[in-house]
Amino acid sequence: MSAGYDKQGRPVGGGAAPQMEFMSFGQGGSAYPNYSAYGGGASGGGGGASSSGWGGSNAASGGGTGWGGSGGGGGGGGGAYGGGDDDETPLLEELGIDPGQIVRRTFAMLNPLSTRAEDAGDDDLAGPLLFAFALGSLHLMRGRVHFGYILGWSALATFAMQWLLNQLAAGGDGTRIELYRCGSIIGYCMLPMCLLAAAALVLPTGSATTAIIAAVLVSWCTSKATAQFLRSLPNAQGKRLIVAYPTFTLYTFYALLSTY
Repeated sequence: MSAGYDKQGRPVGGGAAPQMEFMSFGQGGSAYPNYSAYGGGASGGGGGASSSGWGGSNAASGGGTGWGGSGGGGGGGGGAYGGGDDDETPLLEELGIDPGQIVRRTFAMLNPLSTRAEDAGDDDLAGPLLFAFALGSLHLMRGRVHFGYILGWSALATFAMQWLLNQLAAGGDGTRIELYRCGSIIGYCMLPMCLLAAAALVLPTGSATTAIIAAVLVSWCTSKATAQFLRSLPNAQGKRLIVAYPTFTLYTFYALLSTY
């Protein structure tokens, strides 16, 4: 017999008042069997030893913890996002830039009497671009914006020298010179032109001293570039002047751009 209640809320009918239960968590036959996944309920017996509530720590099961709890056992998924910066490739290496190589070739260019084969090193365009922007920056200090001229002349000279050298190499073993190598040689041999642009900041424009310094530095650039171009030719005998003339003309343009 079900019990009723009077207006004052007291039980009527002699029966015991039933206990109100909104949910039966973790009990057999419960309508919410999956509640134990959130840390509640009992697993096989009393719920105090092996379960955790919303904020407890489930140290025995090593698995699911309550909301805000901390699992004390096993936790095997924590290392899935591990991995540090030690395994990452350096940015300069990904871009193909070797600062050590740039320094070696720069010091080799600063010695005008050195003609060793290892002075050329590996080809790259990071150093040539660095020298091209350095030359343009030195011109900018004199109020002249010549970045377009420098990069444009360098690109045209690279294509022209590749065509000329490949024509000279046509009678050999068929070895062709890559465009990348021509651009690298022309760019690295531009370093004396940077020295001339720096000297032009303090020297008077059009003076005999400036002209003599420019002639020496142009000869320096021509000698270094010609020597490196000839190493790329299979048969270099009797072809030095053919290579040196356009190279001398190119660096003369750079010198005129720096001094006037």
